[in-house]
Amino acid sequence: MAGGGGNEPNLTPLIDLFSVLIVFLLTTAAWTQLETFQIQVEKEPKFNPSADSSPPPPEPPKEEKKKIKLTLDLTANQIIAKQDEIETLFFIQGDSIDPKLNDLLAKWKAQAPTDQQIVISGQKGAQYSQLIKLYDLINLSGWENIVISPY
Repeated sequence: MAGGGGNEPNLTPLIDLFSVLIVFLLTTAAWTQLETFQIQVEKEPKFNPSADSSPPPPEPPKEEKKKIKLTLDLTANQIIAKQDEIETLFFIQGDSIDPKLNDLLAKWKAQAPTDQQIVISGQKGAQYSQLIKLYDLINLSGWENIVISPY
């Protein structure tokens, strides 16, 4: 025979295949362990086994708060706060907003349901920096659902 090959098979591809297979099996086993966890379910609770298994009493009905329309119209030198049809004016002096607006926002927050939204609209002459300060003020007073209207 030319080249001296002999009768021995080339095992290099087989060894490569098995090394890849071992890595695959090990990672699969690791992921399977991460996905599962064991729990033990007790038939009777251990904290008070002598207590009867009656269902808990129903919760008292919560008082539903009615949604109201809350808007803050920002102009060049004032903020017009509207609660449905009631309007209140707050003046802006330079970069500072009237601190009485915090009291009104807290009052609105107490009256409104948790998913109530408050709408900010910028009118002609309003500055962007004032809009951002107003937004921050509303956010700091606990409002989560704040909408900025382009109109």
